[in-house]
Amino acid sequence: MKIADLIAQLQTQAQSELDKHIRPGQRVAVLDFPYHANAGDSYIWLGEIAYLKRRGADIVYVCWDQAYDPERVKRAVGPDGIVLYHGGGNFGDRWSEPHKLRLRVLRDFKGHKLLQFPQTVHFDHAENIAETARLIEEHGDFVLLARDHVSYQFAKTHFNCTVGLSPDMAFFIGAKAAAGAVCDGLVLARTDIESAGAKAVKNLPLERLPGRWRRDDWLVPDWFEVKLANQFHKLNAPLNRWTWGGRLMASLATAVAATRLRRGIRQLSQGRVILTDRLHVHILCLLLNKEHVVLDNDYGKISTFHQAWTKPSELTTFVDSFDEAVATLAARAPARSL
Repeated sequence: MKIADLIAQLQTQAQSELDKHIRPGQRVAVLDFPYHANAGDSYIWLGEIAYLKRRGADIVYVCWDQAYDPERVKRAVGPDGIVLYHGGGNFGDRWSEPHKLRLRVLRDFKGHKLLQFPQTVHFDHAENIAETARLIEEHGDFVLLARDHVSYQFAKTHFNCTVGLSPDMAFFIGAKAAAGAVCDGLVLARTDIESAGAKAVKNLPLERLPGRWRRDDWLVPDWFEVKLANQFHKLNAPLNRWTWGGRLMASLATAVAATRLRRGIRQLSQGRVILTDRLHVHILCLLLNKEHVVLDNDYGKISTFHQAWTKPSELTTFVDSFDEAVATLAARAPARSL
């Protein structure tokens, strides 16, 4: 399938699910802006804002986790607005801090419609599943959008709420152009708790790969990004006192996220082909129309997403081991390297 057709298809699928719950002109609050430098979460944010603008929603409040103020949220959205929680891969106890805030929001907004943008759902401990299920039950008007079939079935089994299936919101960014490659390949690998142990991409020796390769991750911000993020941090709480301030914060948050998108495009442009175990490297490679080889993270997040949504693309090759990655990349290496 042509990548433009796949992007359009995934946008349509996500929009059809979200349009059931969000009305044109409706006041919305978007919680848990990704203040951290992990670029992939900012791509989700950009897609969320792009969808809301397309839908004609009125974004009156945004915040990062430390600036969350439930009373201001309630004043901003009013009785007919909707509270939206940022999507991604942290619905569960693997990343405890974002989920703690999510559980707090469930407590604070009982009976007030709350929608979770598409998430991967993953828990390591049964007691945390039970606590989450109890708070969802007590809330009474929670919509959970899952971004793969495994997460969808888990949520349907464990949680008494409206559950939908939707692609990741980053596809609303749309197609982008990469710059010219300067090396044969780039390894952009996880270095955090989702790395797959001994099989983690970060452990693959570059000398095993054909041609000239570089290694990187996208957790280090550039100076302009830091400057913008610090302004967002400084102004977030005080400006959210007013509706106009919330709208301004939405614009500033989007500007921060956009600098991270530009950084990611610069990084991925370096290599003729990309090797990764990050989901949003996979997604950004698709948006850039760039070939890439993928090893999964430690609990299968990328492969379940790929099976659900991106399998029609010929740009992606999934492999199960270092040896398979090396063989795949050797088979597609050009006669002359850069």
